Amino acid sequence: MDGFKYFDYSDQNGNYLLELPAGKYRMTVRYVGKQSALRKVRVWSGGNINFTLEENVNTLEEVVVSSRPIDSNIKSALAGTATLNIAEIKKLPTFLGEVDILKSIQLLPGVGSVGEGSAGFTVRGGRTDQNLLLFNGTPIFNASHALGFVSSFNPDVVSNFTLYKGHVPAMLGGRASSVLEVNTRPGNMESWKFQVGAGLAASRLLAEGPIQKDKSSFLVSTRFSNSNWLLGLADNPDIQASRLNFYDVTSSFVQELSPNSSLRLNYFRSYDFFQFSNQFAYDYTNQIANLEWKTLTHRKASPSTLISASSFTNSLIDPDGFDASKLTNQMNYFQFRQLLNYQPTESIQLTTGVESVFYQSRPEELTNYKGKGTVVPQKVDKNSGIEWAGFVNGEVTLGERFSFAGGVRYSGYTHLGSDTVFQYQPNAPRTVSQMADTIIYGRGDKITSFQGLEPRFSVRISPFKSQSIKLGYNRMRQYIHQISNAAAPTPVDIWQIATQYMPPQIADNYSVGYFANLKDNTWELSAEYFYREQNGLIEYKDFPTLFLNRHIETELVNAQGRAYGFELYGRKMKGLWTGWISYTFSRSFVRTLSDFPEELVNRGEWYRANFDKPHAINIVLDKKIGKGGVSWTATYNTGRPITAIESSFIVDGTVIPIYSDRNQYRIPDYFRIDMAITIGSVLKKYEDTLVLSIYNILSRENAYSVFYQTPPNFLIPKPYQLSILGAAFPSLTYNISIP
Repeated sequence: MDGFKYFDYSDQNGNYLLELPAGKYRMTVRYVGKQSALRKVRVWSGGNINFTLEENVNTLEEVVVSSRPIDSNIKSALAGTATLNIAEIKKLPTFLGEVDILKSIQLLPGVGSVGEGSAGFTVRGGRTDQNLLLFNGTPIFNASHALGFVSSFNPDVVSNFTLYKGHVPAMLGGRASSVLEVNTRPGNMESWKFQVGAGLAASRLLAEGPIQKDKSSFLVSTRFSNSNWLLGLADNPDIQASRLNFYDVTSSFVQELSPNSSLRLNYFRSYDFFQFSNQFAYDYTNQIANLEWKTLTHRKASPSTLISASSFTNSLIDPDGFDASKLTNQMNYFQFRQLLNYQPTESIQLTTGVESVFYQSRPEELTNYKGKGTVVPQKVDKNSGIEWAGFVNGEVTLGERFSFAGGVRYSGYTHLGSDTVFQYQPNAPRTVSQMADTIIYGRGDKITSFQGLEPRFSVRISPFKSQSIKLGYNRMRQYIHQISNAAAPTPVDIWQIATQYMPPQIADNYSVGYFANLKDNTWELSAEYFYREQNGLIEYKDFPTLFLNRHIETELVNAQGRAYGFELYGRKMKGLWTGWISYTFSRSFVRTLSDFPEELVNRGEWYRANFDKPHAINIVLDKKIGKGGVSWTATYNTGRPITAIESSFIVDGTVIPIYSDRNQYRIPDYFRIDMAITIGSVLKKYEDTLVLSIYNILSRENAYSVFYQTPPNFLIPKPYQLSILGAAFPSLTYNISIP
C-alpha cells in the first residue's frame, strides 16, 4: 500500500499481532544475528504469515598488533627507515634456534650480509664500520656471537629497534652510512615473571618484577651457549677439536622518582671464545653501563640526560707451539648526551641537544699464551680523542599532504696525546724509509682537529591518501675507522680513531622513494633510489702489516668512494599468509688518492669495493596455524669481490704469483633456504612455544672466501673455496613464560 509505513517489535518468541487492512504489502523483517528478509505479501482478513530467516555470519577483520602505526610508511616524513617488531622476527627461521635482530634486518631491502662467519652488515653500499649500533643509546662495537651467526641482542628483552638507512635524524651521528637503534624494555612493575628458553645450542633465562610495586622494577636476562657437542659430531677432526663458547647478560633497574620523572640504569656484557683446533683462536668482550634520567618539566617539554661507559676488548690467539701468543686490543668509550624534546603543537616536534664522546684506545699488546710460547712481549701505544656535537632536529606536518623532517648537526673531533706522531718527507710516498722526524705529544695535548656542518632533511608529499613520495639528503661525519686484516671483517679488527693521516669519513647521502599501501593497508609497496658520495676512506697497500705497527699510516692510502642503487619492496601485512619480498640493486666503488703511483691501487682507477654485490633478493613467507605457524626464508645475492692469482712463474725454484687488479673477480653467488615450524601452547597451562628450525635446508656449500694453496707435488698455487656451513643445521628450542 503506497505511503503506508509501520514499525513494530515482536515478543520474545518472535511473534506479534498485526492488524492491517486488506491489500498488498512489502514487508521487511529484521532479527539480531539473522539476515533480513523482504517479501511481497497480500493480506486478506485474518491469517498468519511466517518468515524464515537465515543465519547472518559476519567475518571479523584480523586484528594486527604492530610496534608502529600501520600506515606510518606513508605518513612518516622520514625516508629510508626500516622496522620489524619482535613478534615478527620470532617467526623467522634461525641458526642454532636463536632469534636474531641483525640477521632479520638483512632480509630487508638495502641491507646486506657480509657472509657466513663474519661480523657486521652493510647498508646501501656502505662499509661495515659505517653503521652505528646503539644499545639503549650507547654505541656497541661488535654485536655478534658465534662467528657472526647470532647477534648479541637477546630478543627476550628487546622492546623495539629501528634502522635509519636513508634519513638519519640530527641527534644521531658518528657514522657515515646508517644507524640501528636497539632498546630494551624495563622490568615489570606489577608482578614477577620468569622466562626460560632451552635449545640444542644455547639456553636463556630471564627474571623481572617490582622491587617496590608501581615505583621500581628490576630485570635480568642471560643467554649462554652449549654447542660444543655439535662440533664433536662433525667428520672433520679439526672441527671436532674446536671450541665455541659465548654468553651475554642484560639487566636494567628503573626507579620512578615522581609521576613525571624516572631514572634507569642499564648494564650489558657479552663474551665470545672460538678456537679452531690448535691452529688459531680469538675472544672478545663487550661491556656497557649507562644511566638515563628522563623528566617532563612541562606538558610540552621533556629533557633527558644519558651518561655511558663502554669497552670493547678483542684478542687474536695462536694457541700452540713455540709461537703460542695472545694479541690484545681494547677501545674504551665514555659518552655524555643532553636532549630536550619540545612539542609546541600536535604537528610540530623539536629536539635539540649536545653530545660528547671520549675515545680511549688501550695499548696493543702481544704476550705469551698460557705460558706456552717463547715470543718476545711487545706493546704499541694507541690513540685517544674527543668527539663533540650540537644539534637541532624538527618534524613538521602540514595536513595530510605534506610533512618535513630536518635539522642540522655541527660536530667536531680532536686527536689527543699522549702519542708519538711520525713525520715524512713532503715530496715522497709515505713509507718507513721516508720518515723524517718524530714529534712526541704529552697527555692531553691537542694534536690535530676536524669539524664541520652536517645538514639533513627529508620531505614527504602525498598526492593521494594511501601514497607518498619522499626525498632526502644527509651529510654525515665519522671520526673512527675499522682496520681489518682480512677481506671480510672479523671480531679482532682494530678500531682506529682519526689522525692527521686518517681524516674523518664524510658521506653525502641522497634518496628518493615512492610508497603505497593497497587494500586497506593489507599490502605495503615501495621503490627507493639512493646515491652516496664518500671522502676520507682508507684503503690498504698490497700485503699490509696492520697489527703491532707503530706507524700504521705507512700501510694505508686515502681514498674516496661512491655507491648507488635502488630497492623494491612488497609486503603483505594481513591474512593467514604474510611476509615480504625485497630486491636490491646496489653498486659500490672506491678509488685511491695519491700523488705517487706506487701508493695507488689499480692505477688510481675506480674499482669494486669489498662488499659490492649488485643483486640481492630476499623472500619471507609466514603462515599462521592455530597458535603457531610455519615460515620460510630464501636469500640470494651476488658473490663479493676478490683479488685472484691470474698466473705464476718460477725463478730459481721459487713460485712468483701474478695477481689480478684488486677485486677484479668474485666468489660464487650465495643462495640459502631456511624453514621454521612453531607450535604454540604445548603445555596448554602456560604461555610456551616449541620451535623447530632448519638453517640451509638445501645443504648448499656457499662460499665464504676463495684462497690459494699449493697442493702436494705441485708448484703452482691453486684456488680453493672455503665454506663455513656446507650442511643443513636443524635446531629445536623450547620457550616458556611463567607468570
